[in-house]
Amino acid sequence: MIASVLQMFRRDVTRGVAGTILLKVGSGGLAFALFSLAARAMTPDAFGDFATLLSIAQIASVVGLAGQELLLVRFLNEYEVRGQAEFTKGVLLSSLRNSAIGMLISIAAIAAVATLRGEWWLLILSVSAFTAVNAGLMLGSQIARSLVSILMGEGNREFFWRVAVVLILIAVLFSHRQLTPAELFTAMSVAMALGLVVQIVSIVRVLPNLRSVTARFETSRWNRSAFRFWLASILEAANQYFDVILVYWMLDPATAGVYFAASRLANIFAMLSAALYTFGARRLPSLYFSKNHRELEHTLKLMAEVTALCVLSGLVIVWVGAPYLLGLFGPHFAAQQWVLIVLAIGTAFQAAGGPSAAVLQLTGHERDYVPVVAANVALRLLGFVVLIPWLGVLGAAISATASLVIATIALNVLCRRRTGVDPSVLVLSHLSSSKGSAYTVRVADSND
Repeated sequence: MIASVLQMFRRDVTRGVAGTILLKVGSGGLAFALFSLAARAMTPDAFGDFATLLSIAQIASVVGLAGQELLLVRFLNEYEVRGQAEFTKGVLLSSLRNSAIGMLISIAAIAAVATLRGEWWLLILSVSAFTAVNAGLMLGSQIARSLVSILMGEGNREFFWRVAVVLILIAVLFSHRQLTPAELFTAMSVAMALGLVVQIVSIVRVLPNLRSVTARFETSRWNRSAFRFWLASILEAANQYFDVILVYWMLDPATAGVYFAASRLANIFAMLSAALYTFGARRLPSLYFSKNHRELEHTLKLMAEVTALCVLSGLVIVWVGAPYLLGLFGPHFAAQQWVLIVLAIGTAFQAAGGPSAAVLQLTGHERDYVPVVAANVALRLLGFVVLIPWLGVLGAAISATASLVIATIALNVLCRRRTGVDPSVLVLSHLSSSKGSAYTVRVADSND
């Protein structure tokens, strides 16, 4: 068995997936350190306020980008394979313009609502700055990932800036003072802005050949795809962040902070899904559009092998260490270990489902993806309304897990029907019982 695992990690694709997962796990570890230190540097209510405002800012970033970050992943790969530099320049210019306009509207809305609520001006300014810089990193990481490297894209978006913030939080704890949400948002915004500058410089350096190219535009085609990507992004953001807002509203700030901590820990498996999406977004579209069926199948199989290994080991860690992991946020967090375990089961199931969302969205089937995510959000909200009054924060965790399981199954069924591939870990059982290929890739015309 050990020999088989070593052989698996000698493969180029496996090393690529493993490297991306390590980057995600590293950034997730830093995020865990950041949030656990922040929880200890704030009062329970202040941390709950921070978690809720962070969730609102993340959703606002997605809304303001108007689907442009996914649009770039979709079309930069297609135009690169086809050698259409003029359309590459056109989609870059179009996306930058649309996202800038959208973010201005989104930030203005946040500032207006916060002002009406009588929030402190420094808190409004810091949350607005975080929203803008976060959106810039989201957009820049997609461009850098496609044109430079995964490290430049994801490293600056999720890893490097968190190191600086963690060091600041350690200094705050050693000084025995309490931090306010406004101060933490300010520190995060400054660190992220530095990462964005590095990202922009790296992108500009690989684009000199576009300066002499006359931009061409497929505006109607891009707008149709961007709208579907926008809806999908909003629904995905609601899945990730709206839970905390609802717990804050239906229960109290301190409980919202507990749910936030548990959900971030459960994201050990969501990080795996994100890593698979990151790797798949860079590799799968080019294989798909170049109709390299054999390599596409091979890549998906190796991704499933790494996924299965990570999911099994991660579940063991969470099951055994749940109270200890939550205890790092503070003593009152440790009592909610079952919230973490239930959430982890849902995110583990989602990770085992593989990059079905990436395959559907990046191969022109995004219109099939949106209804599933919408149903997922609706089911989760219904579960919150029914279960939170009965079971409290545990009811929120049960609702989130149930909706994830159902959505994962639906996405995998759609992925097999539309593209002919099984991206989940189940493909390994198919391969072990069959000498031939487990599936045949069906390349469909793009349905933009």
